[in-house]
Amino acid sequence: MRSIALLRLVALPFLWSCTSGAVGQEFASISHMGDDLQLVVGEENVEELTRPEYPGELDLGGEVYSQDWNDTGTCDACRSRRRHGHSSSRGGRLFAALSDALCVCDECYKPEWHLLESASFWINSARPQNRTRIRWDYGRDMMLADRAEYFWARSGGLGPNPPAGSQSLRSLDYHELSHYSEIAHGKFSAFVNTPYRSLYMNELGHSAGFSDIQLGTKSLLYDTPLMQIALQMTTSIPSANTKSGLGVGHVSLEPALLFGLSLTERSYMQAEIAEWIPLGGDPEYAGALLRWGVSLNRITWQHDADNMMSVNLDLFGWSFQDGAYTDPVLGTRSANNETYLYIGPGIRLLLCGKFELGVGTASAVTDRHFAEQVVRTEMTIRY
Repeated sequence: MRSIALLRLVALPFLWSCTSGAVGQEFASISHMGDDLQLVVGEENVEELTRPEYPGELDLGGEVYSQDWNDTGTCDACRSRRRHGHSSSRGGRLFAALSDALCVCDECYKPEWHLLESASFWINSARPQNRTRIRWDYGRDMMLADRAEYFWARSGGLGPNPPAGSQSLRSLDYHELSHYSEIAHGKFSAFVNTPYRSLYMNELGHSAGFSDIQLGTKSLLYDTPLMQIALQMTTSIPSANTKSGLGVGHVSLEPALLFGLSLTERSYMQAEIAEWIPLGGDPEYAGALLRWGVSLNRITWQHDADNMMSVNLDLFGWSFQDGAYTDPVLGTRSANNETYLYIGPGIRLLLCGKFELGVGTASAVTDRHFAEQVVRTEMTIRY
């Protein structure tokens, strides 16, 4: 047994010298002192061993949505900025963690689009993008379509005339196909949205045509691996036939704040708050409203960084602040101090890092609403 142990100890320095790549003239030597053996290794010209790659580590082709915001990598500028005093208090450690997350070093962070940042079907994404999107909406059982002149103009005014024996149309179904193009440069983008609307209005029959065109810009104000904040401004141009129910007949502005927050490596939250402001329109009916929403997004399947699938849950609504609507029985009624609330899931598939296919649905949870249920289908190409 001693001979076997001695043989192992004799072979060990030879193997060590081969793997370490020593080029000096000093080699490992063994001196025998009683029953103990001492190993002396020459330190001159010995290269440092590197950490081996373990086969159990699985490479999925990069991070799912962004860099790890807890890691600054090898950026020396970031390391120097992060040299803060180590605090023994909980408050100090909390402040240090928040500072590292929110005040990320620009030299280390590489901004890029990821699926989770724009997986929602009802909340606009904060990051400017180069993309073209085709969207199809199907809305079922819509009521009070002239409320605040948001969907169409006042019934009996610039909007469609009501059916005989009623103050306004009781319900309708609609299809809307829209073409959206966005061009981005750095932290700024401009976009145009052209919708085509088809209405099935029961007693009033069917009408179809282009709806009001929307133009807008988006500016990314704050961008870190943890959070994005953007300002978006949308202008709606009255380009549709209002008597057919295809437009509202007036200009409207919609400034919006867009938020994005990474929760985990596979989870993300989108949020939006926007104020819709009509310019012109019927002085009694056209009224401002607050549009808001939040979405929770999560990656559920991933083949690699360019092929994955996400699911999301959206909660959004419209809070009316002014204006009026036409009740089918009671006639003109005030539209303010009421909120339409919707909730619904969605699923989105990313292919080759540039093609997206997705379907989402939303259902009204309030008694009064626009469409009772909306199904949204999207196809997006990024370039």
